[in-house]
Amino acid sequence: MMTYDEALGFIHGATRVGARDGFARMERILEIIGNPHHKLKFVHVAGTNGKGSTATMTANILTRAGYKTGLFVSPYVVDFRERIQLNGQLIPKDELARAVTELQPAFAQVKQEIAECTEFETVTVIALYWYAQQGCDYVVLEAGIGGRNDKTNVIPAPVVAVLTSISFDHVQILGDTLEAIASNKAGIIKPGSRAALYCDLPEEARAAILAHCAETGVQPNIPDLTSLQIGQIGGTGSDFTYKGRSYHVPLIGRHQIYNALTVLAVCEELEKAGAVLPYEVIRDAIRDTRFVGRCEVLREDPLCIIDGAHNIDGAQALCRVLDEVMAGRKITLVMGMLGDKDFVESITMLASRASRFIAVTPDSYRSLPAERTAEIAGKVCRDVTVIGKPAEAAMHALKTAEKDEVIIACGSLYMIGEVKEALLAE
Repeated sequence: MMTYDEALGFIHGATRVGARDGFARMERILEIIGNPHHKLKFVHVAGTNGKGSTATMTANILTRAGYKTGLFVSPYVVDFRERIQLNGQLIPKDELARAVTELQPAFAQVKQEIAECTEFETVTVIALYWYAQQGCDYVVLEAGIGGRNDKTNVIPAPVVAVLTSISFDHVQILGDTLEAIASNKAGIIKPGSRAALYCDLPEEARAAILAHCAETGVQPNIPDLTSLQIGQIGGTGSDFTYKGRSYHVPLIGRHQIYNALTVLAVCEELEKAGAVLPYEVIRDAIRDTRFVGRCEVLREDPLCIIDGAHNIDGAQALCRVLDEVMAGRKITLVMGMLGDKDFVESITMLASRASRFIAVTPDSYRSLPAERTAEIAGKVCRDVTVIGKPAEAAMHALKTAEKDEVIIACGSLYMIGEVKEALLAE
């Protein structure tokens, strides 16, 4: 049997070529291994931002309600096994190694018959195979890019298809209008599924999704904002009341309240499909949710936060947190972006709120050089420094922080994991 490191080497060694070549490889390999996805029930989550938070809250609720629940998310921040979880625990290293060992002949067969599976296809197949072996009651499955053509959409109609916030991202793949992007993501909604939608969608995105729902005969559940009362929004999360029931979401920012509303809509649809989800279970599971890399507090003195604000919508959400929760405090931003994102607007809006800005280069072949990040930030922030390596930049910010200063490492998820390890080790 492979070792864990050998299994990771196999996964990361898979090709990145052919990501848009359709479902032939996925369908064939799943057929070879007995179509494990046909033995599972899914909550399928797509959207631009908020997918991970929404998926994690949903999985926590199902787990706490007594259901054996898989959670598939991407990308990971610190540990690869974050991508494949069961009942809130990462897949054990020996289980991942065993699954890859058992699947290797099938991958080789598909490579010979059609073409090599991509890395994302490989991880998705491993997860589906393992979840079926574990006898999961539900799998909360986060899409990668888009929806209709995303490789996770190889699954049959999910119990609930979930669409989180929609904004511009991956326009080269999904289209350059919100209508096109929303239409693509709505492709996870299939005849026979139920649907839950984010409550604050742009009108053109909402219209495209509703049109798709009409075509598929699905009546979507959209949270009613007139039934929402927001209490305190602070650095430890937010209190709100929805339909007369009280909740606390520990994830920071108003947008996390809206993500929680999406989760409540998912729960309503799951209950219609037969799940038993008492209010107390839902309330406690949301209250106890922690999600890596989304306004995650690492230290409190000084306050250190990491956030995967990797596109415009994510940057806007983080800006709202800065304006609503951190107003009046000195902000140091450690920021690095990928070069295939709309980075100018994201960097500009965040740098304009910073007292000092440290530019870094994420560890990815798609990275935007720190010097280019600093050039953009320098137009709106007076104190800009280049420290290329994220961990070194975070430690510099920590050691030079003033009293009551807030340090926020944000941008690409490829850098915040490195920052997290550095800050927690100090």
